Amino acid sequence: MFGVNYAGGKIAGSNKSDATGVNIPTVSNNISNVAKTDSSLTEDTNLSASGKMDAEAVATAALPAMVQLNGTTTVKSSSYFGYGQSYEATSSGTGIIVGKSDTELLIVTNAHVVDNIDNLKCVFSDGTSASCSVKGSKSDQDIAVAAVSLSDISSDTASNIAIAELEDSSDIKVGQQVVAIGNALGEGQSVTTGIISAKDRSITVNNVTFTGLLMTDAAINSGNSGGALLNSEGKVIAINFAKTSSDGVEGMAYSIPVSNVMDIIDSLMSRETRSKVSSSETAYLGISGVDITSAMSSSYGYPQGVLIRSVENNSAAAQAGLGAYDIIVSFDDQSVNSMSSLKSIMEYYAAGEKVTVQYYHQEGSEYVLKSVEVTLGKKS
Repeated sequence: MFGVNYAGGKIAGSNKSDATGVNIPTVSNNISNVAKTDSSLTEDTNLSASGKMDAEAVATAALPAMVQLNGTTTVKSSSYFGYGQSYEATSSGTGIIVGKSDTELLIVTNAHVVDNIDNLKCVFSDGTSASCSVKGSKSDQDIAVAAVSLSDISSDTASNIAIAELEDSSDIKVGQQVVAIGNALGEGQSVTTGIISAKDRSITVNNVTFTGLLMTDAAINSGNSGGALLNSEGKVIAINFAKTSSDGVEGMAYSIPVSNVMDIIDSLMSRETRSKVSSSETAYLGISGVDITSAMSSSYGYPQGVLIRSVENNSAAAQAGLGAYDIIVSFDDQSVNSMSSLKSIMEYYAAGEKVTVQYYHQEGSEYVLKSVEVTLGKKS
């Protein structure tokens, strides 16, 4: 049973204790408490008295629902002379507490915040931390859901954090005031304000084109990815994920509207929580492939995904009937748009597991979407 607050009415929220006895309030509760203690605010939960948003009150209520997501990643580099080396680098981003199950606290963030990240830790608003696992991600939408075991959260921390409310963002107006919260530059949560500058914008990041975005002039920097864009009621209307960075460009940050990805969030939250499998047991598909980027897809009409260049004999892919020039687009209901994303997903699967792979197969002049069950192999 998931306790997720979605104002659009799709998912009902709850702050009741579950089987673990962990009771976590919602941001709406926090807002009500802020309103009661601040005489300048109205009795309802709208923190925009006299038509002007009270950013301080919004931040005070919403900060307990924000977390820092920190981890490590392996960076590989090569010199001019071809010598390669690798080193471990730290990574940081932001997450939003959106609900809980009977055993887990559920956190939504950007896929790029958690993909290919090791030693993922969640740092709560009270400074305590806990190990965090990825339930699933959709890299083509840059959305992921992570989880923290409720048994790893103390009663003191549970009383200091909150569950955010996700708001239907379809009625957002250009010029509407907003608050952005995120782990800017990995130095802890910070708060900025601004307005919705535009709607339905597009941006291409790492060869993937994202559409239907909100643009805001609220300051968003590295580390803010996965953080919340809030309305005057302290409700999450969008998830921050990118900014335009170039000479002469200011105030162009982009956020993913909640309404565009609520179905994805709902689906990812229901997935089994996985941990990375040891390298000796990691699943192996047995293909070599190249990325079909969004630019290539637009120019040549190919489906976006991983184009199989070759298949190893007797490999898992070969036994499932996958062949050269098939284009993989999904692995176990997780989107695949590059070889790196496919490898990242497979790090959580062991040899011998059965998964569904979706791919496009060329029939004549058309690509036809197909599905196949694959029994994952092991690299020899």
